[in-house]
Amino acid sequence: MFGGLTHEPAAKLAQTLVAITPEPLQKVFLADSGSVSVEVAIKMALQYWMATQPQKNKLLTIRGGYHGDTFAAMSVCDPVSGMHHLFNDSLAKHFFAARPPAGFDTPHNPDDTHEIRQCLQANHDSIAAIILEPIVQGAGGMHFYSPHYLAEIRQLCDQFDVLLIADEIATGFARTG
Repeated sequence: MFGGLTHEPAAKLAQTLVAITPEPLQKVFLADSGSVSVEVAIKMALQYWMATQPQKNKLLTIRGGYHGDTFAAMSVCDPVSGMHHLFNDSLAKHFFAARPPAGFDTPHNPDDTHEIRQCLQANHDSIAAIILEPIVQGAGGMHFYSPHYLAEIRQLCDQFDVLLIADEIATGFARTG
């Protein structure tokens, strides 16, 4: 944790990250754990909508996901098969949809996103963001899914004016292509 301070190696890392990312990505937030990065991403998504659409305060995710051990992160972990079910009564309630079929090379099937599309159609005015682990759910059983599914989720987010949070702690820096 920097606590308002910084140091030269962190500044150089941030400059390098900005230099290798696409033009719109010009900011870096360094966190000390995956849970903290997810907490911050959720807070940023909620804060984004607070000024204009404060009713957008829910999240949508896919079952089988694991996003961390802090409270906001636990609230988007699978409430049935996840390891945090003991806390379900204390966690914020969000929307969950079926996870995509397994297989990195699975052919694209628009039916795979049917449940997410239905949830967005019915609830987009209260959903701030979709959060998921791109391409592979690590702690959720090493469940790999098609990049086409992720691309369609991106399109649905654009269509329904919902942010997309990619929890890339295990899959970042192009590890999954």
